[in-house]
Amino acid sequence: MLHPTPENESRRSPEHAPEETGAQVGAERPLAGRVAVVTGASSGLGLAFARLLGRAGAQVMVAALPGSGVDDAVGSLRADGLQAHGHELDVADLPAVEALAARARDLGPLGVWVNNAGAPGVYGPAHLVPSAVFERVLDANVRGVFHGTRTAVAAMLAEASTDPTRAVGHVVNVWGKGATKPVPMQSAYASSKAWNRAFTRTVRAELAGTGVRVHGFDPGLVRTEMLSRVTVAPGMERRVRALPYVAALWGQSPEDAAAPLLPLLLEGRDDHRDLTLGTVLGRGVRSVARGELRSSRRMKLDVRVLED
Repeated sequence: MLHPTPENESRRSPEHAPEETGAQVGAERPLAGRVAVVTGASSGLGLAFARLLGRAGAQVMVAALPGSGVDDAVGSLRADGLQAHGHELDVADLPAVEALAARARDLGPLGVWVNNAGAPGVYGPAHLVPSAVFERVLDANVRGVFHGTRTAVAAMLAEASTDPTRAVGHVVNVWGKGATKPVPMQSAYASSKAWNRAFTRTVRAELAGTGVRVHGFDPGLVRTEMLSRVTVAPGMERRVRALPYVAALWGQSPEDAAAPLLPLLLEGRDDHRDLTLGTVLGRGVRSVARGELRSSRRMKLDVRVLED
């Protein structure tokens, strides 16, 4: 599990924040003196992860695609008094991911790396999913996770070899629907998450005893723009009409979905899974009681039909 590290590293950059005092490093800021990288962090769940880690004392590197709003995300974090930096990249590009890690390490010791960037794919049977769409999902959800994990683990092991007293590092891979069972009509997305889960557990076993932990994080159903914008194969439009009701019953805000991340790291648990039987029942009852099913409060669905 994570332990605070004094910020007495010799390396510095103009972006580096001042040293933390002993009083600042404690239960309220357990990541003080550390750097946290979050991919796909310009909005939604990724931005919520970044805010959570920043509030825990980390310097946060907000990483996302060019043109996705990285500067705005960094500005919103800094407006909250957090230490944030932006970096634009495509996680499918390994040299770009390695450059992100190098920049993060210039700020200080790399404590947390969250592979959150992802692509949703198309809703429809596999034989109607274009190869280009499948490749796009693989780029973000498979290659991106592999690149991020590979790069972060190498950096953390290298830092540990130069300073054996340094506390552990954590890599978090975000799972999702399909990680544990088949999801018809979402073959690309679901199979990528099943791969993610198997990959995460494999690398975790490889790193046993090294001090670098690899975690899986399944946030459940999160009310984000990605959830509300659905691309479907021709003829599948009616099949997704119930999604706003499903999101109203069992979805949660990005902030609520991100909240279990810090206990996952601090308590040294392997994985987090949101939609257990207990949460499904409890959240559904609470959502009905709060009136989440009313039309004025339901998520607005933007359905786009894939062109032939």
